Amino acid sequence: MSRQHIWKGLIMGEMIKISAKNLGQTALVDFCPRCYWIKLKLSNKLPWQTFPSIFSSIDSYTKHMAHHIIDNHKNDLDKNPLPPWMADIGAITGYEKIPHFSKNLYQDKKSGITLSGIPDDIWNDAEGRRIIVDFKTQRWTENQDKLLPLYLVQANVYSVLFNTSEQDGMYLIYMEPCTEPSRCPDNVVEEGFRLCFSSKTVPVKWDRGLIRNALSRTREIFDLDKPPDSLSGCKECGAVENLINLLK
Repeated sequence: MSRQHIWKGLIMGEMIKISAKNLGQTALVDFCPRCYWIKLKLSNKLPWQTFPSIFSSIDSYTKHMAHHIIDNHKNDLDKNPLPPWMADIGAITGYEKIPHFSKNLYQDKKSGITLSGIPDDIWNDAEGRRIIVDFKTQRWTENQDKLLPLYLVQANVYSVLFNTSEQDGMYLIYMEPCTEPSRCPDNVVEEGFRLCFSSKTVPVKWDRGLIRNALSRTREIFDLDKPPDSLSGCKECGAVENLINLLK
């Protein structure tokens, strides 16, 4: 994409605001340029989108549990050691208050794109590092996690938004629900039953190139006057075509 093409959008005042998560979609193997163009033009406000509140509750509870573990550890290091999935990251000593995403923006002048987003948590360790943590309530599969490229871009954007360096750290922590039938007898309580989670810590490489590639691709797609071709076999594009035909 030429510099002239980039500045065409800026001169016309077509500024883009996008979240870290949505920007990461450009890195997916099954990325569809047409779907992305539609989402950009509609500011990602698509019809019939819902997000079950239970996931927000799980995310909040996960963060509360992490803070409880860190607080207990600080109060008595010997009696309350960090669990392995935390200790693998480092000697965690505390955590930071995360501002609202609307107050934490980064304007990339080269692309004319404003980035937004907040990680699930930021931890501090004994070496003075600031560690970006993003919890994922799902199973970790080393060779089959199709969303991992998205998560890598997402975490690196967080590092820009919170001004962390390569000497700090970024980690995905996969929280896999433990649903084996053998666990049922131990998890029955008076209120109902408990759901346990198994944790897997995955480090993220500090890579500003991932962000630049995603920004350039986003600018290029957004500046198209007409939607680009869709990914072959894209089910979302097929659903859109069916809707258009139905409305006709």
